[in-house]
Amino acid sequence: MKKIISALALGAMAIGLATADMSIGINYRNGIEAFKYVNTGVNGRSTDDYGNTFIDSGYDKNGTTYNLFNLTGWNAGKDSVSLKASGNVLNFSATLQPSISNNNIVFHIMRVGAEVGNFYFNTGWTGDGLMNYRVKRIADNGNEEGKVCETYKLGSIFTGSEGLCANNQVSFNSGRNLFAYAGYSFIFSDKANMTVQAAYISDRNIDSISVPGWKNYPGWSLFIQPKIKKVFDAEFFIKGHMDANEKQTLVIGGYGRPLVIPTVVDGGIGGSVVIKDGNLMEYNFDVRLLFELGDRLELTTMTKFAKLVSNKDTGYTPTDGAAVGALAGLTGFKSSQALWSMLGARYKLSKSITLIGTVGGLKDFDKGFQSGRESSDGLQLYVHPHAQFYTNGKISVVAGVLAAFGGIGADSDANKDVDMIINVPVLIRVKL
Repeated sequence: MKKIISALALGAMAIGLATADMSIGINYRNGIEAFKYVNTGVNGRSTDDYGNTFIDSGYDKNGTTYNLFNLTGWNAGKDSVSLKASGNVLNFSATLQPSISNNNIVFHIMRVGAEVGNFYFNTGWTGDGLMNYRVKRIADNGNEEGKVCETYKLGSIFTGSEGLCANNQVSFNSGRNLFAYAGYSFIFSDKANMTVQAAYISDRNIDSISVPGWKNYPGWSLFIQPKIKKVFDAEFFIKGHMDANEKQTLVIGGYGRPLVIPTVVDGGIGGSVVIKDGNLMEYNFDVRLLFELGDRLELTTMTKFAKLVSNKDTGYTPTDGAAVGALAGLTGFKSSQALWSMLGARYKLSKSITLIGTVGGLKDFDKGFQSGRESSDGLQLYVHPHAQFYTNGKISVVAGVLAAFGGIGADSDANKDVDMIINVPVLIRVKL
């Protein structure tokens, strides 16, 4: 810990000699489950000692649980301290975050960069933060990213896929990597420009640096980002790296944002594919848009479809599938094609109170492999009305009720472990 802080201090002092701007930030977030009800037996199924399923076995009272005041149960554990320093040429930023697993404080993000004219260079250590065309405002304002707002980032929907966080400029999947990238902006006019950026990505992470026999499988990325003022901006990219079997994996895609619709102020439309050893493994499409309807009302819509390609070249069979992370605490499942949609609304009631409502659904569109059976997991659905209360802009409290339902329309022998959740989450955030 002392060594980390000493390194931070020395770096800050060195850059501080040539910097005109330095800031320190604190971000504390804790989520409490004031009340949680889970019922695994709504139209539930039970089994005998041999694993045979009794269809329509009815209400299972043994599958009901209650919890009160779980103090870290809802999207918690995101404390961090950040340091930023910037000058005319050099810039430095670092974020320290506790590591829950070993009770240490580690670098969450560290970046050193330089910018001269239209050329820029950055190197450091980071994770899934370098991504464009996300609608983060509703998630950041509500403090519930990953739970009920942006449950899935751009790219794949399948856990473990190389296509997760597809347009992350410095990482595959969602891991944190060492990186270095450089870019140059070509200015064609006061309304049109294009940036070209290339990156080197190392999959060596902090936890694996000292692992005996560890082997590095480096990667790279190339991004082309054209922009025409008040018309559109976009990015087209290709990323590649060798996997543990020394097969080349490519992630190719593109996203864009329309700027000709006055009410659309953020978002992106596009998709990506994953190609491994020359074979198309999966593809996905995304639509994410934020609409400003007056000074008080915002609407956010997000839709994603993702599909694995099943054939003899990829090695998938129709009953294969990959794990799909579930919505709002419901049970995950396996699938080879799934559709996620979310609609959110924010209404600014006053300077200190904002009303928020989100509705989300995740549909399993095939008969993915489920505990030895071919079954569709049906639809997961949640509804979450809540409110956010602000205190002097630095502290906010979010409270509401969430109702989530899993396995709607599922096949009778699907792996449907959680059917209903009623939750009363309360989030407290301090951001300085």
